[in-house]
Amino acid sequence: MTVLVVTDSPEGPAQKIARLVADALGERDIDVTVGDTSDLERSEEFEGVVFGGEVDAGEYSPDTVELLSSRASGLSQQLVWLFAVGDESTEDTTDLVSELAALDYRSFSPSAGEDEVRSWAAFIADEIDGHS
Repeated sequence: MTVLVVTDSPEGPAQKIARLVADALGERDIDVTVGDTSDLERSEEFEGVVFGGEVDAGEYSPDTVELLSSRASGLSQQLVWLFAVGDESTEDTTDLVSELAALDYRSFSPSAGEDEVRSWAAFIADEIDGHS
């Protein structure tokens, strides 16, 4: 299985979580590419996509929502997992989760521990194993 892990920011807490997810998936013999939002243009080359972004007032940025929505028809045909990083609740993402047919959505605090992130990555790996 090949998985693309993408964030809407080249640095910061979302990127840290993305790298932890990628490392944990790689340890389960999943072929992982860590990229940026421009890599979503070639998302069809991958069997799965993990997308993460930072949220403000419980929402992804308008640019992030527009980007994901514009790719929804393709992404909804793949295995997709979403995560958000922020201090507030992110319950306003349910429409986007549905639009992308995401298998799971997880909200992390900026200070999320490695064990919490790796636990979610293990869940993703189990989902991938179930689809292989």
